[in-house]
Amino acid sequence: MGFTIALETGAKDVHSGTTGGVARNPIGELAALIAELYDAKTGKVKVAGFYADVRKLTAVERKAFKRARFSRKRFQTAHELGKLRPIRDDLEGLIALTAAPTLEVHGLVGGYSGPGIKTIVPHRAEAKLSTRLVPDQRPEKVFKLIKRFVASRLPDAVVSHEASLEPYVGEIGGPYNAAAAAAMRATFGKQPAFVREGGSIGAVLTMRRLLKTPVVFLGLSLPEHGYHAINENFDWPQASGGMEMFCRYFHEIAERGRIAG
Repeated sequence: MGFTIALETGAKDVHSGTTGGVARNPIGELAALIAELYDAKTGKVKVAGFYADVRKLTAVERKAFKRARFSRKRFQTAHELGKLRPIRDDLEGLIALTAAPTLEVHGLVGGYSGPGIKTIVPHRAEAKLSTRLVPDQRPEKVFKLIKRFVASRLPDAVVSHEASLEPYVGEIGGPYNAAAAAAMRATFGKQPAFVREGGSIGAVLTMRRLLKTPVVFLGLSLPEHGYHAINENFDWPQASGGMEMFCRYFHEIAERGRIAG
């Protein structure tokens, strides 16, 4: 769920030498508000009720997550990150990465952004944020909680909803997942681990609702492909392997259907 928080405190930018100390600074106030919304060092969201509806991982899911053998060190290297948030172990790292809700700040706009310094107090600023929601959180409820939180701290700020999607989680068991696992194993030579993934694919919920059929995700991208980063790419071994894997997947479904029939 994406949203913005805007604050306007005047009609124009003013000189800090003649107004500083009395004029409100919307960038500073939004920065303080963001610090109240969440702990940037740990990622913990401070909005009351934010975690209330989060579905706990099942024992089966935890077992699958362990099988993934996620490594914080490899993750850090692949994404070229200087330092990670303090997390107890690799399993908890994978849970925080794929199964826990988040609140992220994507941008803070306002004031002077050119070279050097221009001594002004800005009259308007806007923060761009989003939350990653997980089952069974609902965007409309979370947005109301955030809007109420902001109103209690900064009443004249304007919180605007940008876009949102309901969370979706596929089933780990069943014939379609079994076919997917067999196709992955035959193509790439490794037993897949079923974990979750953060991302926004709006068609999934519509397909599940209208077609009334399971939706299976067959992940192919690697951390080093750099989603949303500079030089985002998708290498040929994964692409060509994906083509083979999809062919195997449909053959597996057909074969299983023939045996069942």
